[in-house]
Amino acid sequence: MMEGFQKTPIGDIPCDWKVSDLSEFTDEVTDYVAAGSFAALRENVNVFSEPNHAIYVRLTDLRKGLGHSEQKYVDKESYDFLSKSNLYGREILFANIGANVGEVWMMPEIEKEATVAPNMIVIRANNESVVPEYLHAYLCSSIGLRQIDKIIAGSGHPKINKTELRRLSAILPPPQEQQKIAEILSTVDAKIEVIDQQISETQELKKGLMQRLLTKGIGHTEFKDSSLGKIPKSWEVSNLANHSAFITKGSTPTTYGFDWVESGIQFLRSECVSSTGFNLKGAMFISEEANNAMERSKIIGGDILMTITGNVGRVCIYPYEYKLGNINQHIARIRIEDLSLSSQFIFQYLSQSTIIHEYLKITTGQAYPQLSLKQVRETKIPLPPIEEQQKIAEILSSVDEKLEVLEGKKAYYQELKQGLMQQLLTGKVRVKTGVAV
Repeated sequence: MMEGFQKTPIGDIPCDWKVSDLSEFTDEVTDYVAAGSFAALRENVNVFSEPNHAIYVRLTDLRKGLGHSEQKYVDKESYDFLSKSNLYGREILFANIGANVGEVWMMPEIEKEATVAPNMIVIRANNESVVPEYLHAYLCSSIGLRQIDKIIAGSGHPKINKTELRRLSAILPPPQEQQKIAEILSTVDAKIEVIDQQISETQELKKGLMQRLLTKGIGHTEFKDSSLGKIPKSWEVSNLANHSAFITKGSTPTTYGFDWVESGIQFLRSECVSSTGFNLKGAMFISEEANNAMERSKIIGGDILMTITGNVGRVCIYPYEYKLGNINQHIARIRIEDLSLSSQFIFQYLSQSTIIHEYLKITTGQAYPQLSLKQVRETKIPLPPIEEQQKIAEILSSVDEKLEVLEGKKAYYQELKQGLMQQLLTGKVRVKTGVAV
């Protein structure tokens, strides 16, 4: 143990710091149901889509930013009925059930009245004992999340209740040090917010460019009706099967009697085709023998990959640097062989949200959404001249590159924040507060 440190159940901390349960330094831990039974809530709480007396704060609103286009509201009677869980700013909001359990947010300071929706616990910090921003940072840190995960794992279901949350332990430096730590971390948060805004703006730019370039092309003045809607007069319409090698899908190596290996040929599962492009998360390895046995679903750099089950229609290009690979049954391989067609252009065309919506129409009503290979092969595509295809692809790819740079910057600052949290929240690095420590 380092000099000047004490041992605690959650690790070594400075001698002038302490560990306390949440119940010891909070004024209240409450939620939506504090107002009564769900039957009473249904009777007394009215939710509106149009602006009304108070903002109805859901988890999705915290992600999108309060006041977005799908924000919900409640009237004054509902707000008064929910008085125990009303929000005034700087409360900690904790997702306590379902897939998002353990997510921690801080209520921003707002002028308009607000109240919390179900499935979140409201934590009101005692400002004399703990700085709310510090508590939020602590609960979001790996130290806080480890405790939260233990509670969730012990419940048998993805949930956590108020009593369990009150027993959660937190490391508490003196208030002045808490304040300084919170300020340092909020500086990094501010940088991440700026990058998030730049990412959002760039995504909107690309959306507008795609809508224009992939339907109107570059410099056209004459248009015609087609099965894809209005397109330039010089364009034609075809389908994927007419310009690709046989569009196929993969399978699971174990059905062929092969086990996974530590290294070898890259084997992709559906999570590798993410909403933001190619992602190695979830990739496995198979032997060369297994790869040869699964000849039909081999992939090479430049192939377009599409998810055909679950979140159907996500696409990416298998990077050229990986050369060889294979796929499972949840991914379709599209390999453009026609030299008059640019695979980058087709990738950009298939990336449009409108294409995904068309696929979703096909799968609506299915217990488990899935596209057939026949449906993928019959997907209609426009055929501009190859030179125009390449120009369109270059413009859109340049925006993708900008997004990739911004995502890289965001990842850097997120990693920096995690490192700072580990150092500052354990006292391994002390901050200067003007008070001797």
